[in-house]
Amino acid sequence: MSDAFAALADADVHGEATFTLDADSATVAFGPQYDPPGDPAATDAASEEATCVLGTPRLLAHFEVVARESLRGRLADGDGVITRGASLSHLAPVGVGGDVDVTATLVAVDRPDLSFACRAERADGTAVATGDLTLRVVDRERFRASVADRV
Repeated sequence: MSDAFAALADADVHGEATFTLDADSATVAFGPQYDPPGDPAATDAASEEATCVLGTPRLLAHFEVVARESLRGRLADGDGVITRGASLSHLAPVGVGGDVDVTATLVAVDRPDLSFACRAERADGTAVATGDLTLRVVDRERFRASVADRV
């Protein structure tokens, strides 16, 4: 690993993006889910009360994308990042058609890990979620080889 870590520690690394939740990306709350299939947690839940909202997997994916894109051009040649860990707290729902602004800010560099504080807000400024994301810097070739060895 190179001096890219020192440069990252001294830089203002921040990413942001906006997306609109579409029906294909929503998670079903209260009713049965179809992708992946699953029954509701409450046995008395009726299909007609199903509500489509922004779910944790989709939100985490947006946090990861924004954090990775904030690193574009800042890593040493041959390096890449993989997600090492994440935590996410939902604060407010977003329904289908809602716009969400996502930010990720690098808050700590601890070789080989990079820690990001993430936030999502609705278009009206309401906080949707906060999260912490840790990306690990890896040698891309070595990582690909390790995955191929485990097939």
